[in-house]
Amino acid sequence: MKVILIDSGTTNSRLRLYDRTTNKVIDSEKIRIGVRDTAISGSNHNLKVQLKKGIQRLLTRNQFTPSDIKYIAASGMITSNLGIYEIPHVASPAGVSDFAKYSKVTKLEEFLYIPCVFIPGMKNKTSLSGTEDLVSRINDFDVMRGEEVESFGLLKQFAVQGKGMIILPGSHTKFVAVGENKDLLYCVSTLGGEILQAVQKETILSDSLNSNLIGSIDEKMLESGYEAAKMHGLTRSFYHIRLLDLFSDLEENQRANYFAGAVIYNDLQALSQTMEAMDEIDWVIVGGSNPLRKAFTHLLRYTNPKWTIIEASDQQVEYSLVYGATEILDCDLGISE
Repeated sequence: MKVILIDSGTTNSRLRLYDRTTNKVIDSEKIRIGVRDTAISGSNHNLKVQLKKGIQRLLTRNQFTPSDIKYIAASGMITSNLGIYEIPHVASPAGVSDFAKYSKVTKLEEFLYIPCVFIPGMKNKTSLSGTEDLVSRINDFDVMRGEEVESFGLLKQFAVQGKGMIILPGSHTKFVAVGENKDLLYCVSTLGGEILQAVQKETILSDSLNSNLIGSIDEKMLESGYEAAKMHGLTRSFYHIRLLDLFSDLEENQRANYFAGAVIYNDLQALSQTMEAMDEIDWVIVGGSNPLRKAFTHLLRYTNPKWTIIEASDQQVEYSLVYGATEILDCDLGISE
């Protein structure tokens, strides 16, 4: 059985052609298109066009027709108001069956009329009394689209028990709290990845940092940047990068690690605040792409040596979307048989 899985984000979309019989990804397409294009242009037309072309390329390369594909599963920002088919967020806590219940199945011309299942994202369940100020409670609010699928896919690949936390660094770092029954309790998001890119591109630090930022992990410099942000604050530690360029013999990669360590310190501060509401945890899984995955893993072990910290492999990250989507689709939707 052949299916296509679409994960569409803010700036990129990933399409995977997957064989459910053999559990293998046959082919994939990465397209530099996401909902940011919709926000800028005011229309989702180009998003539709490029995704349709991506589907057609997958079919052509592998000599398939639309009728050979059992279904398409779409998750991520594609289900937002800037995407293709908007679905409201599911309120936490939510398990696999909750996401299945609120998924929508439809056939669209831009997806060649292949049945498409749009999977919703999740929002933290919050409520305000009549006397409470939203601003004072804003940290309780959060949303995600796509990371819920990744989280379920990672959980399927690790035999973890009890409560835990999944960390998904990327443009937006996501901390996803997981309950004993593998339901998603709440999420916390930061702009960690975007800060790294924006500061490198749009400030004086562009002269002190390579545009690709970290080339390889330098554990000592990660720790140094982490401690600098802890002691001197985030923006002062940023200026350290300029000073290290002027007065030291450190290479760009070392400075980039120092920079990443400082940003990750602030991200982990957000995590430490959430841990207060979660009592003790039994495990932490770190997903996302490298080098941030390795950087987070190292600094988590550096700061929390007693925790059970599990770093996902490249293949486990690659298949997290696959396994997560199929877990949801196997819940009473009836299209995967």
